[in-house]
Amino acid sequence: MSTSVAINNKFEVLEAVKLPNPKESIVAVLGLGYVGLPLMVGFADDQRTIGFDIDASKIQDLRNGEDSTDMTTKEDLIKENMDFTCDVNALREADVMMVCVPTPVMQGNKPDYRPVLAASRTIGQNMKRGCVVVYESTVDPGTTENKCVPILEEVSGMREGVDFYVGYSPERVSPGEHARRVGDIAKIVSGSTPAVTDYLAELYSRVVKAGLFKAASIKVAEAAKILENTQRDVNIALINEMMQLFDAMDIKVTDVVAAAGSKWNFHKYFPGLVGGHCISVDPFYLLSAGRGHGLAMEMVSSARQVNERTAHYISDKLHEMLDAESHNLQGKRVLVLGRAFKDNCPDIRNSKAFAVMDSLWTRGADVFSYDPIADDGHFEGGRGAKIINSLEEEGPYDAVVVTAKHDCFVEEIDLFRLASVVGRGAPIVDLRGLFDEKMAKLQFNYWTP
Repeated sequence: MSTSVAINNKFEVLEAVKLPNPKESIVAVLGLGYVGLPLMVGFADDQRTIGFDIDASKIQDLRNGEDSTDMTTKEDLIKENMDFTCDVNALREADVMMVCVPTPVMQGNKPDYRPVLAASRTIGQNMKRGCVVVYESTVDPGTTENKCVPILEEVSGMREGVDFYVGYSPERVSPGEHARRVGDIAKIVSGSTPAVTDYLAELYSRVVKAGLFKAASIKVAEAAKILENTQRDVNIALINEMMQLFDAMDIKVTDVVAAAGSKWNFHKYFPGLVGGHCISVDPFYLLSAGRGHGLAMEMVSSARQVNERTAHYISDKLHEMLDAESHNLQGKRVLVLGRAFKDNCPDIRNSKAFAVMDSLWTRGADVFSYDPIADDGHFEGGRGAKIINSLEEEGPYDAVVVTAKHDCFVEEIDLFRLASVVGRGAPIVDLRGLFDEKMAKLQFNYWTP
């Protein structure tokens, strides 16, 4: 295989290195979180697989069969093909390097490309000739080719398309979702050339059984992923806005969705706190890209604003439900059930439950947070909230806000237990529908959307 390369304004035909054998390629995964770790487990079924992360404590935990993300089992992590490491030298053995690092936002919601660019530098310093570099991190279209490839070339001294190859295959896993694993979700693949796309399709078929979609280009694959998450953000924002309108009209939005859903082409979405490191972050990359092309992206921007404000609406609702004689939150003891950003997921990154707690705290409430599955590995907010280890630890409470419907909540917290720590007639704002509405209203001043 040969390719034409411009050198000093002259085109030279260079012999390109062969792509590796997709069935035998040694895969290295950079970033062992919710995305990278399950991917590594899948590839380790038939070949040696290298898992690289800069967090030494995480690597030690994984070597001991412990996964804080709850996306894999101990049996998954003790496969003989699994090699967990912080040593960059191990990457030099890989035929394929997959980038699964976070793409967060900085202050002002500006895209933070630093993790993905740092991973590119690490790869450039350690990849062998013929390596295929695949990006899975969610980015705006053009990032892989315009930001990452130049770093790979500069650091390695090699040329893309001649000495190494690049592709993009967006991650699609859903944290906390155990019914659909990596292999159960159709995978989008795209390479810098049709041959690289075909290679990636064969490579990922080792793990993915749900089918592969060959995107027309790397930019299309990047855009597809960011559109998926932005579409959900916009649709949930619509329902969150309807929740506020219909509540003012004394109508339950969930009843409206149920009625509208009787038509075959209505798409059911439900109100909620849109947090986490995907749906509430990725639209900002799209907004940044829009500004670069002179577009305001009003719908995307408005949806983000609506979803960001929903946490304050929940605080407003609790304030409204207090009895007339004590119609304020000053000094009220409020129990918040949930810190994780979604049900049955320990991840607290960018959880809007903290925005709810902050809003309650700024109004003078004493806030207590209970969530037995939350991984509190880093600070996310909730400035005045006290984390408690049992429902009864700081009771009694004056009010309750439910932000998560974990299975453990459903199994362990019934209305009788709640009544042991919350007085009769106390306001309960149940955003997730954790309790039976008819029964709850017999004991409490209960609201659910």
